[in-house]
Amino acid sequence: MFVRHLVGMAAAWLVVVAEAVVGYLGLLAYALVTDADPGGPLAGPLLVLIAAAVGLALLPLLFLPAVAVGEVAGRSRGAVATSALAGVAAIVLSVGYAFATAVATDVPAARVPVVAGLVALVVLPPTAAYALAARGVGRLRDRVGWGRRAVAR
Repeated sequence: MFVRHLVGMAAAWLVVVAEAVVGYLGLLAYALVTDADPGGPLAGPLLVLIAAAVGLALLPLLFLPAVAVGEVAGRSRGAVATSALAGVAAIVLSVGYAFATAVATDVPAARVPVVAGLVALVVLPPTAAYALAARGVGRLRDRVGWGRRAVAR
């Protein structure tokens, strides 16, 4: 049971890093098209490094609880329903975290819905990757018989 969550966490973290790379490439393309300053040579690697660190922090704070809620709520349903329920839980948690951070840092109230909406969209792909990878490893373990061999020893 522990291994499938490690695989899910690794998948979610890789998706967070991939989102950072895609986001940086999008910002770089926008800067080149609009003839704006693309930033320094360390802008991309630093953005990816920060996203990787934030992704590591979000694994136990956001993705693990969201997938756990999705698995409990969608116990008898399929993988799509479990992933959707995990996504809803991740949106609720991320909007709560964004709101709490906005209140703690005195962000103007007009920006809170925009930031919360963007955060909610950004956490959906890693949550789905976590839920699907964890479910796939669990199914593979059951199919191959890892659990039966471990009990027999």
